[in-house]
Amino acid sequence: MVAYHLVEGLRRYDDVDVHVVHCHSEIPMSRTVVEGNVMVHYLSRPKRRIVPNLLSAIGRVSHLLKHIRPDVVNAHTGPYALAATRAGFPTIYTVHGVNHRHAQVVDRLSDRMALMLEACLDKLALRGVRDIIAISSYVVTEYERKCRATFHRIENPIPDDYFAVPNIEKPGRLLYVGVVSEGKDILTLLKALEAVVHEVPEVHLHIAGRILSERYFRSLVSYARARGLEHKVSFLGLLDTPALLREYAECAALVLPSRHENSPMVVREAMAAGKPVVATRVGGMAELVLDGECGYLVDPGNANQMAERTIELLSYPDLRRRMGRLVRQDAEQRFRLNKVVERYRAVYFEVAARHQELMLGGNTWAYPE
Repeated sequence: MVAYHLVEGLRRYDDVDVHVVHCHSEIPMSRTVVEGNVMVHYLSRPKRRIVPNLLSAIGRVSHLLKHIRPDVVNAHTGPYALAATRAGFPTIYTVHGVNHRHAQVVDRLSDRMALMLEACLDKLALRGVRDIIAISSYVVTEYERKCRATFHRIENPIPDDYFAVPNIEKPGRLLYVGVVSEGKDILTLLKALEAVVHEVPEVHLHIAGRILSERYFRSLVSYARARGLEHKVSFLGLLDTPALLREYAECAALVLPSRHENSPMVVREAMAAGKPVVATRVGGMAELVLDGECGYLVDPGNANQMAERTIELLSYPDLRRRMGRLVRQDAEQRFRLNKVVERYRAVYFEVAARHQELMLGGNTWAYPE
């Protein structure tokens, strides 16, 4: 979604041509769609096992880039960054995750193996790129000694709709947004909820997100029933944008108990909506949530801390309102789409100028997703 928002922002500039490249086995037929100064290339590929699939995608994207001949490529995953560097074009890699760290907190072997493969591809990609956009200082810390690239610190953008969310808070409403999986540690959140119910009887937790692990989901439902919480928790599934915006409008706070995160979009969304956050002190979270000012940070796996901080937020409306104003002001400066796109655009011009004489009004940028 980050790439989509950036492309939408770049549409406003008449001195750039943007090519979006998307290669996936679920695309039935390769095709190109043109709308204004944006050209989207959908590349199909045969359904194979994961490694042949990735190698095939890298080759197909690299071949297409040689045909497009962009001034700059901005890749958002390791395979696309590899394809761009192998095609010989100046490449900016936006690093969204720290996969080798993420692999340490997932339980399923298949998920861990997939993340380790992505981490290997990241490692190869980082060797070839000269410019990296880091969405958090956590990314810089993890990778600065593993490559020779220049790091550009730019936040992920949040669409304008989130900044327009009204505050129609429902008493005691908590919101979790994200996938349902072991790594998100929703079980700790339910344990915290047990304690919160005693102090804030009207509390109700909404869990919005796709179920990645059916086994884990069933264990959460069983736990809630065993503790008498079944009427205090609602699993909403994956929501469309209007429904998600409504959830942000109605919640008192966002809660995020993850065992690992880089710099999650859902925290940015909550901040743009003017909602305080209770989250775990992992990855780049401390850069987003200023502890005690914009919300609270707690230790991962610590249900008691999460309960205490959540009770504090729910018990003091003035505190929530003050934190809500602060987080929205912070989000305005850091996450507004037009501001983030302008920062990206400045990096594109900088990298293009480094590699060739800048052709005013004739720059073409490829945008692998």
